Amino acid sequence: MSSDGNDRPRQHELPNGGLAVVDEFRGHVRHAVTVSPDDRPLYELLIEILVEADTKVRGCFAANVATAFETLPAVEHGLRDIERGGTSIGDRWYGMSITLSAARAISEYRDREPLQIAAVGCSGSKYEDDDPIPAKERYKGAYWSNKRGYGEIRGDWRIISAEHDVLHPETPIEYYERTPDDWRGVPVHSDARLPSGDAVETRLDQWALDVYQGLLDWINDVTDEVDPRDVELEVLLGRDYRDPLEDRGVFDRLRVPGDLSVSFPFQEVEQAQGGMFEQIDWMGDEIDAATEAVTDGGPSVHTKTDREGDDE
Repeated sequence: MSSDGNDRPRQHELPNGGLAVVDEFRGHVRHAVTVSPDDRPLYELLIEILVEADTKVRGCFAANVATAFETLPAVEHGLRDIERGGTSIGDRWYGMSITLSAARAISEYRDREPLQIAAVGCSGSKYEDDDPIPAKERYKGAYWSNKRGYGEIRGDWRIISAEHDVLHPETPIEYYERTPDDWRGVPVHSDARLPSGDAVETRLDQWALDVYQGLLDWINDVTDEVDPRDVELEVLLGRDYRDPLEDRGVFDRLRVPGDLSVSFPFQEVEQAQGGMFEQIDWMGDEIDAATEAVTDGGPSVHTKTDREGDDE
């Protein structure tokens, strides 16, 4: 089955889910490249980028590129590796006009807005239902309502808990009472190392390591290895949670395929300075600003009537 569009190469579906991409001239096949199922996502992404940028897709160029590299950043770097007026990719040599044109199109595509995600602290106030309920519904109070609302405007968010480390909001959990201080000084026997490189010696160390791994798994899950985006992670934690994690190198050692920035709005945003009520006001304003275009001015979730609900 051939592709649609005059600028797209002719391609045929293979039984294994791959593609046979052919370069034809006057009805005769001059060259063909087999794109494996594993290489197909990168190939199809390259076609879309090059067509969108009005960069003519010639013959088997995108197929050769997709089979020679594993990720989009690697493709861009390889296309700029010019020697003697061009570069060899796969079994073909391409001049610098097409390679640099394609590299520019990829660079412009990769400059899109970073992925914004948020990790929020849990709440000391909880509903005491006997049965497990989703984490986002276990916690209560105005402080929690605004944390949840802030996470939801970011789209992808997680909860940092002293009991459960890093929680998906939909994960069912039972009622519990736990703070990081409960783990302080409790010895553990472990050969593991903290992100900082220090040995894991206490239960607080182990919690920090588990939070680090949970954040790393989450970030890796929401970023695409083939098409990585830069990530902006906002961490909404009080000092009693942030400090033991930061002291153990949790946030400094996080890595993503693209660029990662980590911010701490509760300590860095002027409006959020002062304590829980100031943080509630700031989060409420952020939620209102993010939703005003799609709402009719309904009531905000922030209120100062509930004095419960600080981080555990």
